[in-house]
Amino acid sequence: MHHILIIEDEEPLRQTLAERLTMEGFRVTTAADGEAGLSRIKEEPPDLILCDIMMPRLDGYGVLRALQLDPQTAAIPFIFLTAKTDPPQVRDGMELGADDYLCKPVAKANLLAAIRTRLWKREQQQEVVEHEVEVARQDVMRKLPHELLSPLMSLLSGSQLLESADHTMSIAAIRELGRSMRLSAQRLHRMIRRFLLHAELQAAGHHPEAQAKLRGTSHISATALTSALAEHLARHDSRTDDLRLHLIDVEVVMDLTHFCELVAQLVDNAFKFSPPGSVVQIDLVLLPNAGCVLTVRDQGRGMTPDQIRQVGAFRQFDSDVWAQPGTGLGLALVRQLVALYCGSLELTSDPGNGTKAVVRLPNARPGAGGASALDPELQRRVARALGNW
Repeated sequence: MHHILIIEDEEPLRQTLAERLTMEGFRVTTAADGEAGLSRIKEEPPDLILCDIMMPRLDGYGVLRALQLDPQTAAIPFIFLTAKTDPPQVRDGMELGADDYLCKPVAKANLLAAIRTRLWKREQQQEVVEHEVEVARQDVMRKLPHELLSPLMSLLSGSQLLESADHTMSIAAIRELGRSMRLSAQRLHRMIRRFLLHAELQAAGHHPEAQAKLRGTSHISATALTSALAEHLARHDSRTDDLRLHLIDVEVVMDLTHFCELVAQLVDNAFKFSPPGSVVQIDLVLLPNAGCVLTVRDQGRGMTPDQIRQVGAFRQFDSDVWAQPGTGLGLALVRQLVALYCGSLELTSDPGNGTKAVVRLPNARPGAGGASALDPELQRRVARALGNW
């Protein structure tokens, strides 16, 4: 049985609506003004809200704004029910996030049609979310064991070889074995660190106080960090000749580890999904109304619009065809980090011709100058942030 909350200050109309909807099989609760309505919602979030606009203490617009600020209530279907018929006021309500706008007096058939339509749409959205969660769960079950066991087996094999080695084993062979074990340990370390960061950001997603604790509060040199990270990853992938940098001196307010992770994921993806010999272009600028804008372009295989829409944790596309390692956490982490700092991520792609990722971070300022290189201490912090990539 769907639960509907009616927020209406006119008692006769409130009672009439409640009786009509109760007779149609809905469970109905009521409130006489906006503040009482918000209290009801906190006690028990309804499946749909019918709300008048002109009310004492807190009007309908105020109720809707309060609901939009809370992720737990922002998705509740919300229908304005009012005598106001001014087009600008209707537009204001819809721009705030209202799902519908019914004018008093409303016919019973129109009221029921609007309610059932909004409830049906919400159920469809929930089915889509549940399907995506199930797909992600299956991806985790399929990929995670392999991604964890592969470097772990390499470490076990290497340690067994060292344990059973005799004096005839050459120094060169020992060093090569040590190098192989180090690379496997680094891969495992990076993977676990990303899982932990993803889980931390996910847990803080609906808690503003937790998000505030995670955010960095100091300005860091986006220019020097981006340059160092991009050049390091280019060397790692033997793609130094493919890298093109155009970086304006910019500082952003962000935790250094978060910024390193964001840039590294975008640049690593650009190299991973584009062929050697193709250009990877990285631009960093400061725009008056957009803050710091980081753009990473590649000339790789690209993504379809549907794949861009489905980007999420543990999602990889055509991984069986391309035989690529990884967990698919990269872009999901970038989106989480960008959201944490009230920024935006825009992905555009042309299948077969490459992908462009544009990140906007609002809290930025011109650099202090001389930000083209990192001092030794900052280099060590970057290396720790990357987990010795």
